[in-house]
Amino acid sequence: MVNVYRPTKLEKALELNAIHCATLFAGGTDLMVQGMTQYDDSDNAVVFLDDIAEIKGIELNNQTSEPRLVIGAGVTLYELITHESVPLMIKDAAKRIAAPALRNRATLVGNICNASPAADMLPALYLLDARIELSSPGGKRELAIEEFISGPGQTLKLADEIVTSVSLTLPMFDDYLYHKVGTRKANALTKLSILAGVRIESGIIQDWRLTFGAIGPTVVRNVEFEQGLIGQSAAVLQQTETVDKIIDFYSQKISPIDDHRSTAEYRRCAALNLLRRWLESIG
Repeated sequence: MVNVYRPTKLEKALELNAIHCATLFAGGTDLMVQGMTQYDDSDNAVVFLDDIAEIKGIELNNQTSEPRLVIGAGVTLYELITHESVPLMIKDAAKRIAAPALRNRATLVGNICNASPAADMLPALYLLDARIELSSPGGKRELAIEEFISGPGQTLKLADEIVTSVSLTLPMFDDYLYHKVGTRKANALTKLSILAGVRIESGIIQDWRLTFGAIGPTVVRNVEFEQGLIGQSAAVLQQTETVDKIIDFYSQKISPIDDHRSTAEYRRCAALNLLRRWLESIG
């Protein structure tokens, strides 16, 4: 027999989770699928998180050197899409997940904790330097998302911890690209995705970021390479040599695989072609 709890206070949820090493259930849209095989024989207690008001908010935090948008673990994808403060690239990614009924249940933090290489929200979160807040009865800690997700389906969340929020930066881009490749536009798992943004002022590249999803064990981003472009004249993006250099660099960073959704060859070609098309459009 499985014990089920639905606390209304975060403190109680943390206490229950620490005692029972519970299965945490927010929207449940990933757990319900996994439960068909993974949890059938489990007698772990289940702690529902969907009635805790403390983790349902979206607010701007101006107390840090760089303002960050803080999104509670109980916020659904629909609430992200309809909130005025949420960046457009987050909304674009959320709109392409499944159908309205699922988006009314699924949470952003659930997408993070599932840690699938094909998770639709992760490329945007990596690009926006997301930080994950983990809470336990002993206190709180924060991890950058690239630290938190350690591999496919793997995170650094400890058994007595609950992810209570995610925060992200709010950079301004002159131009950005988000493209998800799937079998169809709705209710389709991602074959690959690309998200890129650039800001140019007075002919100088002020910001340039790029992430790929579903073509490696985790989201592909290389901040060091991005920093090498920042400060250069935007005219370099019009040079075939520069475009080829960028394409070649990322071709060595991605590691797509063959699976039931697509082939490694298709993923590689499609990802690099989308990148080239975007570079040529901004150059």
